[in-house]
Amino acid sequence: MQKKLQQLYQQALVWDAHAGVFPSPEVDLNLLDEWPQSGASYLSINVGFDVMNWQETMATLAAYRHWLLTRSDRFVLVSNTRDIDRARGENKFALSFDIEGMNALNDDINMVGLYHALGVRQMLFAYNLNNTAAGGCHDQDTGLTEFGRQVVSEMNRVGMIVDCSHAAYSTTMDIIGESSQPVVFSHSNPAAVWDHQRNIRDDQIKACAAGGGVIGLNGMGIFLGDNDISIDTMLRHVRYVGDLVGNEHIGFGFDYSPKVDVDIGVILRSRPDYWPAGQQYDTRDIKHASPQQLPQLIDALGDSGFDEAAIRGFLGENFRRVANHAWHG
Repeated sequence: MQKKLQQLYQQALVWDAHAGVFPSPEVDLNLLDEWPQSGASYLSINVGFDVMNWQETMATLAAYRHWLLTRSDRFVLVSNTRDIDRARGENKFALSFDIEGMNALNDDINMVGLYHALGVRQMLFAYNLNNTAAGGCHDQDTGLTEFGRQVVSEMNRVGMIVDCSHAAYSTTMDIIGESSQPVVFSHSNPAAVWDHQRNIRDDQIKACAAGGGVIGLNGMGIFLGDNDISIDTMLRHVRYVGDLVGNEHIGFGFDYSPKVDVDIGVILRSRPDYWPAGQQYDTRDIKHASPQQLPQLIDALGDSGFDEAAIRGFLGENFRRVANHAWHG
């Protein structure tokens, strides 16, 4: 790694907008050490997704909170960006929680504020399939429901990042129009570079950027290309979004998970509709880019002519800008 870029990386805020760790109270969260060891400063880790019921999400959230709060010598559960700065100053790793889909609300708007109080700072509206709030990207494109519109407003009020990843096209456009704060696609790639139902169209990217939002590029091989996690392929996605809407709207949400001991196959086999046929989910040995590849990617970005300000933005400052708005400071 070039010495100048190495110093930049060591000093920069490095923000991973979403981990793909399977949410379960049984997960050994010592796996989180992989992020700070790779140079990351902050991670949003999911505590639930629509395949789970709200009770399972709450049990996972309780377990993760307890685990982190009893290890305050290593981790800081953050409420705002000032907490991230404090964690960095104390050489600790900063985290908050996210939830993928509105099934966790149990059709009760009051749950939004409760999750916020427990450390959830980002919520997605659907996980691939439709729910009572929104449409999913692998389902009929129904848009936001009236309940979904109420959720957007409540998330804006309490101070959560509104996240459009995994949602259907019309839902995302409705969310962007409804939100009073910038929104994000925390882990989604441009469909123009690789055509997949989980990836997003140019007008979704443009609408997100027009409101001040950020696209977090996903590291999963089947969303980047033909199970391709090469630096050149990742760079193509970065370049495409930058050329389309500007470098200030790019970040990283690797959707990465270290190997876990939990048998996730049980739930995957029980609900195959969430990962439909024809979308590469049956690819053998799906590859996954991780934060460990950031030094290589930064070198490639530097060689491609991106300046230090753009690279700092990609690494974390762009997502920090959105969080400053959404988290009310």
